[in-house]
Amino acid sequence: MLIHSEKDADARRFSLLEDIYDTTFNPALWDTTLHRIVEHTGTRTSGLVAKDASGGIRIAHQTGVSDRFVRNYLDTYGQFDPTHAIRLFDTGEIHSTEDWAPIEEFRKSEFYNGWARPQGLEDVAGVLLDKSADGFSYFCLTNGTLVGDDLRRKIAPLVPHLRRAVLIGQQLHGHAPKTPIESALDALKAGVFLLDGTGAITHANASAQELVERRDFLRSERGRLVAIDLRLNGMLRDGLTASIIGDGMARSRSVTLHFVAHNGECFVGHLLPLTAGRRRETGRAYEAVAVLFVSKAALDTAIAPDIVKDVFKLTPAEVRVMLKIVEFGCVSDCAKSLDIAETTVKTHLRRIFTKTDTKRQADLVRLVAAFSSPARG
Repeated sequence: MLIHSEKDADARRFSLLEDIYDTTFNPALWDTTLHRIVEHTGTRTSGLVAKDASGGIRIAHQTGVSDRFVRNYLDTYGQFDPTHAIRLFDTGEIHSTEDWAPIEEFRKSEFYNGWARPQGLEDVAGVLLDKSADGFSYFCLTNGTLVGDDLRRKIAPLVPHLRRAVLIGQQLHGHAPKTPIESALDALKAGVFLLDGTGAITHANASAQELVERRDFLRSERGRLVAIDLRLNGMLRDGLTASIIGDGMARSRSVTLHFVAHNGECFVGHLLPLTAGRRRETGRAYEAVAVLFVSKAALDTAIAPDIVKDVFKLTPAEVRVMLKIVEFGCVSDCAKSLDIAETTVKTHLRRIFTKTDTKRQADLVRLVAAFSSPARG
């Protein structure tokens, strides 16, 4: 009987792995596959969650959570979810709530009392699947009891297959291969427009395409890049003309443009002629005479925290506090955002100052800025 039982268990595992890999061809199968994982592990809910660099949360697939609680999570409680600290760990590792917050503190939080506890959820087991400058995604299982070794043993054999299935799915449903130059440009967070003498866009990287799709301060009209601000549009046209017919200095000088979006966000543009030295070769490849770099005038905290954490040996809890201090600059606002006590924030802040050899919050902002990356991922 024992032999038959082991064979049946192996058969169920293989069947579950087959379901996991079937999602690579049909992502709609994820919901039923997650349901099978919940049954296999004896947990209550499961999900694939993603958070982008701007803070937007997306539940790609889930099982076990009612529509009402999904809406509450996306509208209100998701911003307080301590599980998002999982991005500070390595991909493929299994973590639970206590890895980023003491369980006693977690049980006092608004997230626990307003969202988790009403559903009978006490703990979460999470695995970071992917992270980049654009954001991160993770797999999670929630349970009515604390995560123990037995649950970790059940999850561990599934982790490499989950990560592989997600990666394969991204490849199968992604875009066609790009040239090395296009791939390099797409890796930049700054929008990059290659322009000919008339302002026609001969190439736009991923960030640039996102900017024109907003139809805000920059637009594409009949293939030509147009700045909505008439003064800036004139400067753009003059810069393109100078890159073609100007004297030697004018043809190599960059032009700085300051854009303001409708929502008040500020962007900085740099128009650089492609008519000098090795820059000319890139221009010829796309029939371009100039390149316009456009980047948001804001502190980027997407990748820097991971580097700062490793360099200065910060704990995940300290990194969470550091990010909120950089964002808000106020201890009370930081505490409210993290759903923790102000005294806890001050304790972490003292330790952060000691470890990073800084004395003021402004020093932390400069520190994070110094470690920021220009790459999307």
